Amino acid sequence: MNRSQLLILAVVMGPLLCFAQTQSNAAPTQADASGKGSDPAQSFVSPLGLGTGATLAVTQKGTNISASIARQMFNPAINFWQVGFSGTANTNGQAEVYSSQEADSPAFKAQVGLGKSSFIKFRPVYTATSGEFRVQAWCRDEVNQVNNTLPGVGQIKINSSTSCKDAVVVEQQALKATPPVDDNGKPDSKTQAFDQQVLASLGTVTANSDPTVRQNICKTFKDNKDFYQYCDDSGKPQKSVEDEHTAYPGLDTYTKEAPSAFQWKIWGNWTPVLTSTPYRPVVDGVANLSDKLNWTKLLNTGVGNVALYYRSLTFGVEGGFGQTVQIKQQNVCLTTTSGSYSAQQCSMAMVGQPVPKNSWISSTALQISPLPIFGKSAALSSGAQAVFSYTAPTSGGHSSELAVPFYISPSATRMSFVLGIQPTWDWNTDPMVGNKFSIAVFAGARPSNTKN
Repeated sequence: MNRSQLLILAVVMGPLLCFAQTQSNAAPTQADASGKGSDPAQSFVSPLGLGTGATLAVTQKGTNISASIARQMFNPAINFWQVGFSGTANTNGQAEVYSSQEADSPAFKAQVGLGKSSFIKFRPVYTATSGEFRVQAWCRDEVNQVNNTLPGVGQIKINSSTSCKDAVVVEQQALKATPPVDDNGKPDSKTQAFDQQVLASLGTVTANSDPTVRQNICKTFKDNKDFYQYCDDSGKPQKSVEDEHTAYPGLDTYTKEAPSAFQWKIWGNWTPVLTSTPYRPVVDGVANLSDKLNWTKLLNTGVGNVALYYRSLTFGVEGGFGQTVQIKQQNVCLTTTSGSYSAQQCSMAMVGQPVPKNSWISSTALQISPLPIFGKSAALSSGAQAVFSYTAPTSGGHSSELAVPFYISPSATRMSFVLGIQPTWDWNTDPMVGNKFSIAVFAGARPSNTKN
């Protein structure tokens, strides 16, 4: 998602962040070298991190592709790194590392960063014991499914804190007392036999059973979709740990050393931006329209980021200092006269070589994922971000941008593919730039905006 990790983000989004990383093509920023204002699009802002994945943004000016990768390192001081880039293709569909034709140059941006997250650490006890709880909760789901096959008068209610082993014993008694019946009210021996098989398999689940026990038992359920739906490889949306806690309060006496719901992440980035634009030189105050030159420069910016996480909410702040440039491309014409005849050749270019300026940049992002608009068992999940970025050159003036990407993704494999829309508002103190509104549509594979 734009400047984030949707979308990835991101955030962003992402880190979507976001998310969270689609980029809308901002309007041309310019004015002459003495003008005020700046171009927020020249900052590869990502206050919620990058994550791993790629997105595609299609706007009225062309196509933007963003990709990034992040990896963890179990190191006491620095425990993750990330690399990302963004490039464009023009309206003719020609792929470009950077665009010399786009008025809102630049078009190639990169970000390289290192940081530390409170969430990234060895948690062997938590990993093992939380896996035991997930097996217990899954077992209870399967026991409840057996209970659903019994006639209404024979169905029982098992206390939510009852362990898998005890729940199986109680359900076996209920199955024996009131066996399943078919639509005609006659004993359904086939269903009864399968129920007995299920309960016999679940009876092998112990308090310290690991996830492989669940996988092995699930293999015997493949021919029965009602029971197989609770298995990881069924393709059906699976309950999260939070959902299981809600369904079985008091059952989780297994998990130990669980991480806090509140986590943090802090990191720094180098964000180079490759800028290119055609221009005509100015000699002694007069534009030399006959010389066609091209200006290319790598602009450098350093930024620091802080991200905070609490359940479905993610908040990030970024601040930095670096170079930005104002670009104004206009219709430049060269007129050749011969007698009473004249010929004119025109092209888009900037008059005078662009002059980079140092600027302060900042960005803030808030992500909610998932949004509570779909049911817990729905096939789709959704998320949204609000990303505000601000750029202020040391020479004066400022510009700002507010982007609100909204995306949907499959619940079963959340963020493996996202589809979304992003309205964007831009404001600039330079009257030659002014304000604008645009909408970008993005699609692609993005990771969730996780803490790691």
